[in-house]
Amino acid sequence: MATVFKRNGKGPWIIQYFDSMGRRREKSSRTNDYRAAERIASKLESDVALRREGVIDSRQDRYAEEARKPLAQHVADYIEHCTGKGLAVHTVKCRKFHFEWLLRVTRASRLADLTLETVERALASCRAEGAAPRTVNTRRETYRAFGNWCRKTGRLASHPLELLPKFDEHRDRRRIRRPLTDEELANLLEVAERRGRRGWYLTAVLAGLRRSELIRLTWASVDLEEGVLIIRDGKAKREDVVPMHPELLAELKRIRPADAKATDRVFPTEVTNLTRKLDFERAGIKLVDERGRFADFHGLRATLGTRLARAGVAPQVAQRLMRHADYRTTLQHYTMLSLADTVAAMKRLPGGGADVNEQGPLRRTWSRKPRNGGSAAAIAGATAGDGKSRRSPGAQAEHPSRFPSSQRTKRCNRVRRRATNRSQTPPRQANVS
Repeated sequence: MATVFKRNGKGPWIIQYFDSMGRRREKSSRTNDYRAAERIASKLESDVALRREGVIDSRQDRYAEEARKPLAQHVADYIEHCTGKGLAVHTVKCRKFHFEWLLRVTRASRLADLTLETVERALASCRAEGAAPRTVNTRRETYRAFGNWCRKTGRLASHPLELLPKFDEHRDRRRIRRPLTDEELANLLEVAERRGRRGWYLTAVLAGLRRSELIRLTWASVDLEEGVLIIRDGKAKREDVVPMHPELLAELKRIRPADAKATDRVFPTEVTNLTRKLDFERAGIKLVDERGRFADFHGLRATLGTRLARAGVAPQVAQRLMRHADYRTTLQHYTMLSLADTVAAMKRLPGGGADVNEQGPLRRTWSRKPRNGGSAAAIAGATAGDGKSRRSPGAQAEHPSRFPSSQRTKRCNRVRRRATNRSQTPPRQANVS
């Protein structure tokens, strides 16, 4: 039963009741009329009974309560969730910036203001201002992740941002990476050797480790006996075992200190992006080539993927070495073969059987089996020399088009002369006995 009372004998009537979960609740009736307060208390009791019996979904009360909160508070809770989840500091910072931009553009103040049409229009304006499709898609993923989080935490029954369209990144790629050539890689390793950074670049190009993974790599993740690297804090948040190239294994054995602990970092001093650019310039590597492709640190992973393809490694095996979830990612973004690779593959392809020299392919004389079953040699012998054809009386006559033009002309002349001679010869007289 609900209780109606006044706190300290003054002010509006207060209603005290138990909700559908059995928790004690207090609510102000906002009136000094006792009868009106009793009617409100009766209405609350009937709503609690309907929710307790399942006639009214109690989750709707939660949705209504969350809808009244400011949108900025929900965003702050989500950013705190991302931080506690263990996302990278840079990722959390970018997501916070994405929401600051969205609230400024859409002027949304409640969750209900983030409709599909509103957010889609905001992303379209970002694209119209010159942002790359990948940049817009990154913001799109942030908003979709926020909507999923709101649905999982009971703030929204469903979120329409899941249907946000994705922009095509292939038509307008702003940054296309390229792999390093063998000569460029050799020059880079030579420059890095003089400055004590050979192991850093060698691990990136032969094991495919990202820069963040190189920074966190400890000697506990390096098994020099088995010759493998154990990546525990990678991008996919799983444990991957990567076999080491013999050259990389020898380099890590060389640079490992004698008193190294398992928790010590393999590379205590990280190579910054500025230092990497200077090393590339010292090695004669163009940061941007004539085709507008970039040579950066992540391009070393592309170098590994391209080398695996040139070595004939199966895409599924290359996918495991590159630690991708789908081998199509390895083929599409990390395998960059050139015209020289296709030319070399064409030279290894078996031909049609003809001999080839420097002047080009030699013509081969092909024999054709005649329709009457005779051999090609017999026909060649019969038509050679004076061009007279010798055939049996029951054999089928050869078509004139099978002979050269000069022989066809002579043959036609002989046929005409024989026909003329027959017409001029008088018929034989029959003997009458």
